[in-house]
Amino acid sequence: MNSRDTIPLDDALGIVDETLAGAKLPVETVPVCRALTRVLRTDVASRVDLPPFNKSAMDGYAILEGDEREEYRLLGTVAAGEVCTFELPPGTTVKVMTGAPVPDGAARVVMIEHTEEQGGMVKVYRHDGKTNICRQAEDVRTGDVVMRAGTTLGPLEIGNLVSCGVTEVEVTRAVRVAVISTGDEIVDDPVDLAPGKIMNVNGPMLAALARARGFEVVGEWLVGDEHRATAATLREALACADVVIASGGVSVGDYDYVLGALGDAGLTVYFSRVAVKPGRPTVYASAPGGKGFFGLPGNPVSVYLMFHLFVLRAAAHMTGGAVPMREMTLRMASGFSRRKTDRVEFVPARLIRDARVEPIAYHGSAHLMAVMEADGFCIVPVGVGKLAANDEVTFVPLGRIATW
Repeated sequence: MNSRDTIPLDDALGIVDETLAGAKLPVETVPVCRALTRVLRTDVASRVDLPPFNKSAMDGYAILEGDEREEYRLLGTVAAGEVCTFELPPGTTVKVMTGAPVPDGAARVVMIEHTEEQGGMVKVYRHDGKTNICRQAEDVRTGDVVMRAGTTLGPLEIGNLVSCGVTEVEVTRAVRVAVISTGDEIVDDPVDLAPGKIMNVNGPMLAALARARGFEVVGEWLVGDEHRATAATLREALACADVVIASGGVSVGDYDYVLGALGDAGLTVYFSRVAVKPGRPTVYASAPGGKGFFGLPGNPVSVYLMFHLFVLRAAAHMTGGAVPMREMTLRMASGFSRRKTDRVEFVPARLIRDARVEPIAYHGSAHLMAVMEADGFCIVPVGVGKLAANDEVTFVPLGRIATW
């Protein structure tokens, strides 16, 4: 296959999978509280029971099993954080606050709302049969594996690890990313705007996308349309990064120099055109040492989508994590049509009532502002020209509703 041929999206993704299958980054040990977005490289076991003792699920009065009466003698109170030293003979009760340990032998806690305390006695107006006690180790036992290797650590994962007494974890080193923006037409400062000039949108957006995933952005470059400068920048970026992402200059126009510069920089190009809309002129290449290069189109919606489709996939292989793209089968809220059906198309869409998918008003791959209104993209397969209301469609959540 010629690297300049247009290949199906699934084939392109398969090439990334195959070439990066063994490209694992080093392991390091970090504090759990600093491990957000990192990927576990080993299974993690709990160091404690959860709950660590029999505790009350609410404010109330602890009583023995079968000792249901209208009135009890109050022995004392146990607050959360205290040790319970009370014994519990029949006919007595101990007031326990939410999270406090219950006395040995206690079978249930009567809700405080169902009682009245007066003169050292507690009257009970209702026994509802609920235990209202969280039993030791009913959730997790010491030694239970609570998280598997390959798990990406989000806020919930970190909270659960801390609750299990885990303070450090073995994780993959953060992916190091270099971002290159190409083109004589782009500028970083509005002061430099002039006829024919545009702001460098892709560079800052790619750096932000990378940082949001916990990657380390090791460099950002702006390079003009010149072969030697492009090749030199590629070599500099590859020297410090695991993944290099360039935007613009990847097509076959007179001023597109990225493809030619890749060979000079020692990379092997696998494909440069993918049957996907937006994002056809997407380039993937690799360098010795398991490093990856992605050349993305110049239009920002294409850059945004291809980052999620390809760059995150490559990072998952390097870190040992799961490929993060999620797909849902939902139904269309309204119709969609297109003239050309030779590419799989990702259409910006929002979710409305009853989880219906509604394409948003969208002027093409330069219309980045429109994507702010989208919850993700619906996928129109090759050969499909029309989708009617209520037709099933694959929806990929990205943006504000994307999850870890």
